[in-house]
Amino acid sequence: MYKRGLDISAELPIILELKNKKNKENMEKKCYYEVLEIEKTTSIDGIKKAYRKLAMKYHPDRNEGKKDAEAKFKEVGEAYGVLSDAGKRKQYDMFGHSSWGGNPFGGGWFQTDFDVGDIFESFFGGGFSGGGRQRSSSQRGEDLEYIMEIDLKTSIYGEKQEIEFNKKVSCETCDGDGGKNKQTCSECGGNGRVTRTSQTAFGVIQQTVACGACSGSGETFEEVCSDCHGEKRQVKKVTVEIDIPAGIDDGMVIKLTGEGNDGVGTKASGDLYVKFSVNLQEKNLERDGTDLHYKVEIDVIEAILGTQKDITLPILGKRTISIDPGTQMGTIIKNSGDGVKFIDRDTKWDLLIHVDIKIPKKLGKKEREFYHQVASEKKLNVLNKKGILEKLFG
Repeated sequence: MYKRGLDISAELPIILELKNKKNKENMEKKCYYEVLEIEKTTSIDGIKKAYRKLAMKYHPDRNEGKKDAEAKFKEVGEAYGVLSDAGKRKQYDMFGHSSWGGNPFGGGWFQTDFDVGDIFESFFGGGFSGGGRQRSSSQRGEDLEYIMEIDLKTSIYGEKQEIEFNKKVSCETCDGDGGKNKQTCSECGGNGRVTRTSQTAFGVIQQTVACGACSGSGETFEEVCSDCHGEKRQVKKVTVEIDIPAGIDDGMVIKLTGEGNDGVGTKASGDLYVKFSVNLQEKNLERDGTDLHYKVEIDVIEAILGTQKDITLPILGKRTISIDPGTQMGTIIKNSGDGVKFIDRDTKWDLLIHVDIKIPKKLGKKEREFYHQVASEKKLNVLNKKGILEKLFG
């Protein structure tokens, strides 16, 4: 692998890296103490009091149609979920939002994917409007990832290609409803959750879980769809055309908005992330970032006297190079602007041609006499035995 010894990562924007997605979200999060409008020294009772006040203020039932209030309600619930837990609060005080996904020591320590409605119910004992909320039966479609392998030529010039993959699409038979004659689940009363009580050695334990009768949606049907079996979606093979940009590099990711799984009960589909696996070499032509490297072999006489040489490179085609007299082994000839295009602008880097001098293993009679004559004139002490020069040059 050739390396130019220059960090060009800033010149090669990665369109979207999944591993950085969570870090970016963490950077944008507001301090949990600020969310609850408390100090870092606030006691657990003070945290509960602050949460009670803000949760009541921003609850969706009191702010119908206000998206900002709904977002604030979720934010308050998330903050309380961390700060009300002594262990999570300690980690948060030490590392902030980096305590999950991208902490200083590697993997995540805890998750903050809280169901704020559940937090509200456990805190207030049922919420508004007569005990419990009906869980939403709609959800955004899941994101998908596709690994796309391409050759060196495609990475240099780009092209349009089609890919096939399986995704979940809204069921056409039931139009994404899951069945006919929708009705409130009799098992959970439309809440989507049921409470189970069990006797253990430590006493009676109550556990709230998703309702098995309606899979947590709060709804059932008199007649379940025969095709999707109430799942509302079916797996289907789809074809998508991708416009691969010139200069795409190994490991880069392109996001195709809305090409992931279809949503359930909503038109909000997930996204498709296409990650590229690039073959960086073809014969003697090799890619390193936006540079291309090629090894060319010349005769020792050409290296000594110099020459103009026509060569044919894989993918690139014909090029003419100038070999200066006295060229040494390993000399690099730079063709500026003959490398790979930067992905975000019409600028190319370089083609670097590495010179390899071919030393003959066998010499004809005239060649041997010539080299002996040169050695004599230069007063070099060489062996005169037949075959020695082959070893000398080999």
